[in-house]
Amino acid sequence: MKTTVRAAALALPLLVSTLAMAQLPGRHPHYIHALSDLRAAQWQIDHRRPEDGEIREDELVASDEVAAAIHSAAGAASADGKDLGWNPPPDAPLAWDGRLHAAIELLRAARADLALPEDDPMARNQQKLAILRVDAALHAAERAVGAVRRLDDSRE
Repeated sequence: MKTTVRAAALALPLLVSTLAMAQLPGRHPHYIHALSDLRAAQWQIDHRRPEDGEIREDELVASDEVAAAIHSAAGAASADGKDLGWNPPPDAPLAWDGRLHAAIELLRAARADLALPEDDPMARNQQKLAILRVDAALHAAERAVGAVRRLDDSRE
């Protein structure tokens, strides 16, 4: 009996500390990874080369939507207790097809991170809004790639 009581007394602090660690903010860093991918996508969209030609409307829309997605994802991360000062490298490898292709891959990686299940009701609305913004940015970036392809095809 004494052995059982002692074992329970020793196990109780371990159980309590384990439960406390499960509630620590920042244990699931998917918002932070999404933010890294979104920031890298923003850079790819905004940093044009002279040979890229004139800025297309779809690129401006994509840039604005990525900025809005960053804002929403940061709000979700903050509501979920994540450390917004942590900036890991982007998850997606950069595409060799060009900056818009790289932005599309980064946006897809960010969307995958944002779509992971969220159990904090305070963060869910911001999470949904961030996903909608990423989807809009993806569509705009894909339209911009299509416009570039049509322009290249017309030159041939």
